[in-house]
Amino acid sequence: MRSWHSDALNHIAVAAAADRAVTQAWVYGSGASGDLDEWSDLDVGLVVSGEDPRKIAAPDWLASLGPIWTFQCADRDGGALVRTVFRDGRRIDLSAVGDPEVLPADRRRIDLIVSDADRVGQPSHPSHPSHPSQPSHPDSGPDEVELPDLVHQFRFTAALAVVKDARDDLLIGGHLALELPRLCLVLAMLLRDRAEGTAHHRFGGARNDVWDHVLDLMPEQDSGRDSVLDLVDASAGLFDDLAARVWPDYVPDWSGLTVLLDQARERCLLEGPAIARL
Repeated sequence: MRSWHSDALNHIAVAAAADRAVTQAWVYGSGASGDLDEWSDLDVGLVVSGEDPRKIAAPDWLASLGPIWTFQCADRDGGALVRTVFRDGRRIDLSAVGDPEVLPADRRRIDLIVSDADRVGQPSHPSHPSHPSQPSHPDSGPDEVELPDLVHQFRFTAALAVVKDARDDLLIGGHLALELPRLCLVLAMLLRDRAEGTAHHRFGGARNDVWDHVLDLMPEQDSGRDSVLDLVDASAGLFDDLAARVWPDYVPDWSGLTVLLDQARERCLLEGPAIARL
């Protein structure tokens, strides 16, 4: 059955063929095993030659697939990794490596779709690979204004918490959701440092009120999976309030999270409350 995963994979195959630095493309994880569901991300590995893997495993490389809401970049065994969440809720993890053997064993090779131009005149790592069969996204690409790392950390953690909760994993979903109030406290600490002109504080006091706001985020009663979703949603509101004070040009954007929250709440309604398991 056709899904966004198959469409994205075809798009990546075209982009990889248009990139002279890419020699192979692989899909791994649930995309290779056939266990994809609506909450699955898409795991893709590109084998590169003569190029820094971090230039391939980057938001710009995936930007032609649509607007990216948040991302995380990291080094990985034999290369680099970028984990992305798009504004419509799609999640793609892209690895760039020098040797396919460092990719997970459960992988399947992707046939590269070579364009009529046969890579002639194509840049080595196009931000928007040009090909007639690729979808057009006039608003695609990473945020025009570079976001602070803390914003990306909050967004990515929130998205993953919702996905875990939607799969009835309250342990990991709850663990991730509880990280969000902590990040709000980090913003409050930044505000105190700025106000007092130092990061060293022998005594507290200033911004202690934020702790009360954090406590208010906690659900008053256990409602299973809804508790995790409510905590994520409420934490985003407090984060907005504090972030606007830390960064005057901060603009709230919860588009990617809103899509995931709506899908997760709909699934909770259909499946009913989770049954506690010991």
